[in-house]
Amino acid sequence: MPLHPLLTEYYPPQPYPVPPVRQRPTGVTLLAILNILIGVLMLLGALALFLAMSMAGDPAFQEALATSDVPEWFMDQLSLILGMMGILLSIFGVLALVVSYGFLNGKGWSWYLAVIYGFLTIGMTVISTVLAGGLIDFLTLGISIIIPVLIMVYLFQPNVKAWFLV
Repeated sequence: MPLHPLLTEYYPPQPYPVPPVRQRPTGVTLLAILNILIGVLMLLGALALFLAMSMAGDPAFQEALATSDVPEWFMDQLSLILGMMGILLSIFGVLALVVSYGFLNGKGWSWYLAVIYGFLTIGMTVISTVLAGGLIDFLTLGISIIIPVLIMVYLFQPNVKAWFLV
């Protein structure tokens, strides 16, 4: 039976085109895994520092440290020093975990945090080497600075930057 001349064949609406799936670069995944490991280790280190802080008033603990060349002002402020170190290590541990989350999910803010952290690491490594001034320190400067520099170079690759800044 022929269709009415005003009616045409029915064509169902076409689905919307599927957006292309972004592929996370393998190096970003590796950096995220390393950040997770570093974050967990930092948090465990912070826990150890807090435990040491709680033992700082123990006479046996102080006697063990007093056998070496530890200044008296250090022993007087040991709880405060260990507590501050624990707080800093906790902050950096949580920050490493947050950055790894951003790396795995392609969040732009994690790229910026990683770049800032990389520049700070390179700068602090150079400054601490210059201030320490030992020959061994200058010889190991190249080794201790090469990893942050390689990570920074990798983060500025176009395909890596595209993963974060889409």
